[in-house]
Parts: sequence; C-alpha cells; structure tokens
Amino acid sequence: MWKTILFDLDGTLTDSAPGITNAVSRALAHFGIAEKPESLLEFIGPPLNESLPEYYGFTPEQTVKAVEVFREYFMEKGWLENAPYPGIGKLLQDLKAAGLQLMVATSKPEVQAVRILQHFGLAMYFDRICGAPLGNEDGARKASVIRAALSYVKDASSVVMVGDRWHDVTGAHENGLPCIGVLYGYGGREELQNADAEFLAEDLAALKHLLLFEAKLAERWLKAFGAGRNLEQLRDACYQGCLWPPAPWNGAPVLEGGEAERAFDALDYDTAYIFREGITQAGVTCKVTAAGLKQIQGSDVYVVDKGFRWTYVHTHEDGWMGPYFCCLDE
Repeated sequence: MWKTILFDLDGTLTDSAPGITNAVSRALAHFGIAEKPESLLEFIGPPLNESLPEYYGFTPEQTVKAVEVFREYFMEKGWLENAPYPGIGKLLQDLKAAGLQLMVATSKPEVQAVRILQHFGLAMYFDRICGAPLGNEDGARKASVIRAALSYVKDASSVVMVGDRWHDVTGAHENGLPCIGVLYGYGGREELQNADAEFLAEDLAALKHLLLFEAKLAERWLKAFGAGRNLEQLRDACYQGCLWPPAPWNGAPVLEGGEAERAFDALDYDTAYIFREGITQAGVTCKVTAAGLKQIQGSDVYVVDKGFRWTYVHTHEDGWMGPYFCCLDE
C-alpha cells in the first residue's frame, strides 16, 4: 500500500499559471520575443533550461540569461501570482491524518518552493520539500528531484508520485515509481496518457479517493469476493497469493476464456476499479476492453465494478487458463 506520496507543486498543489507565464513572457521580451502569458502554459512544470531550447531554440548562453530575468520577476512578483487549489489543504490534512508521509518533489528551486508553501500555510503538512538546487541543471530534472526525495524514504515500493505533466510521469518511472496524473492541472489527459501515467484523477475528490481508498476497497473486495480471507494478511502479502478462487462465489457462474472476454466487453459501464500489480496500484479506470487488458504484460489484471456487481481477471505468466468473468448480481 502507498505510504509515501510525492507531490509536484505547480499545477498539482497550486494554480501557479499567472506568475510563471508572466515571468516567462518577461524573459522572452528581453530577447525581443513578444508572447502573451496565456500562450505560455507549456512552461508550467518542466525546468526552464529544458523548455526554452525546446520551444524557442535558445542557446545555452541565452537560456542562462532568460532564467536570470525569469527569476528576477518571479522572486519579486510572480510567486505571489499563485494560489492553492481550493480544497488542497483539507486533502493534505486528511492524508496526514491517515498516517501517510507527504513530500514535495518539484523542479522549481527548493528555496522558492519552501517560500511558497510556507506563505500559503501548506508547508506544515510535508515531511520534506525537495526542489532543484540553484545552479544545478541536472538537479532540476524531475527524475533527479524524485531521486533526492527517495533518499529520505525507507521503502520505495510504497511510494507514488502525483503530478500534472508528462515529466512528472517519466521522472517517476525513471525511479521505478507509479504516477497519478491530475487532470485539473496543465498537462491534460492526452499528455498524461501518452506518458503512461498509471492512474488519472479528474479532480481533488478523485485524487483523495485514489490515495485513501485502498484499505476500504480491499475490505469491500473481501466482503464481496473473498470469504475466509484476512485483510491484514492481504495487506502484508500484497496479493502474493491470487484473489481468484477456484470456485464461484454465492453460486454465481464463472465464465472462462473467450466467453469471459465477450461477457466483459458486453458490459455497459463508464468506470470501474482496476487492480494492476495487486492492491498496491489500485485505481479508477475508464472503460477498457479485454483486448486492451491483454496488452498489459507481466502482471495479473483485475477489473471490478464500482458497485461490486461483477469482476473480471486476465492472468499473466502464472500457468492459469484466464481470463475469467464472474457476475455477482444475477
């Protein structure tokens, strides 16, 4: 189960668009480039020393100067052109109350991140605030910041990254972590899906659900499907033993093979719970197909109706003859 949550800052904890885009606009104007701030949203998140060469072909010398102009504006005005997303403080409070360790992993200079979070009264919720070291371009890479944050964590297998841009996802994956992409930020669904974010959260309510529902979800699973199984054993084993029993529940028939796939694809639903790599990576997914689940390699995949009316499993590399489908409301 996730015990440590790494949060991106811009676009995840705070709506920082005005300050960042105004500062980028000022930096570009120094080179005679006129851009309206609202057209510069792609600069929110990634380090400037990556974005400026990518979007404007800046040389290393130009990039250094542009970053200097950016920081002059941001440190004076831009950091205040910013606001926490409504409800973010309550979410962090609830996560701390649940015993989770919270950390920030941002490509923003660490001194700026600390200043912003302290100003908005959010710093108290975080065990560590990890940002980019000033003057260290490699240290500003998201993967580098996440690696630094993980140095304070005993068990990296219990960590998840939360962010709104593709570089949050790739930075997490470079460190062997799953990532929850938030859709209320600046990246958008397509960007996060293309980066292979494991889960997507439409809003703060969905994010809270993903981060806090695992124990409740396990309890509901056991109540519906796992008579005689022990929740604590399930948590400790992280599904080392398979949840799919050899016999059907409550007398409901279990379909196998192609029949199971057809029954699953015939279901009318919008979202469901998906279990990938066990309960440690459980989340809400949009509608998926049996063929799509076949493409997930190396792990068993369970899909469960949010009302626990049916369940579907496609097995991988364990000698089973899956997939299986069981409908519980018949």
